[in-house]
Amino acid sequence: MARKFEATGDFVERLEGTERRKAIPPLEIMERMGLDPSWSVLDIGAGVGYFSVPLSESVREVVALDVETRMLDVLQERAVSRKRKNIHALQGDVLAIPLMEESFDHVLLAFIYHEVNLPTLMLEECARVLKPGGCLTIVDFQKWETPFGPPVSERKTPAEVERRARKWFSLLAEFGEQVFYQLEFKKM
Repeated sequence: MARKFEATGDFVERLEGTERRKAIPPLEIMERMGLDPSWSVLDIGAGVGYFSVPLSESVREVVALDVETRMLDVLQERAVSRKRKNIHALQGDVLAIPLMEESFDHVLLAFIYHEVNLPTLMLEECARVLKPGGCLTIVDFQKWETPFGPPVSERKTPAEVERRARKWFSLLAEFGEQVFYQLEFKKM
């Protein structure tokens, strides 16, 4: 099972604050994903919708998966207030995704890779739910000190992630930023 982000205190501000939005711009990340309006996207570790809400404006359907129901409650409130009927919140674990195989055109793992104790199983599950030729985006914190994020010891380098993903995916592109990196893969 993936570790849970503690949805305590003002967790929405921690996840959606101004400083975080400047350092981690969702629209720039999405632009690199090469999205198609006809696609169905699975946002794993969706939290309160940092990516799910803007994704819903660019694709046919977004399934927002998270283990934390408090996060999904906030996400659903946001979807309703923005009249986004194509966002579907789903409680579940990334190590046993409760969805059919070959269901999605694109899977997004944003800032969750470092949280998962069994990353190989997570990648296998991503490959299972992706359609043939589907895309996987992994975005996570650089393995150096940043203004926010997990301890450096818990972070993985892009090279470490790519080595694990090779069994199911081929790397299409890599982007590095000051705070995060973004890897674009295609299912083999």
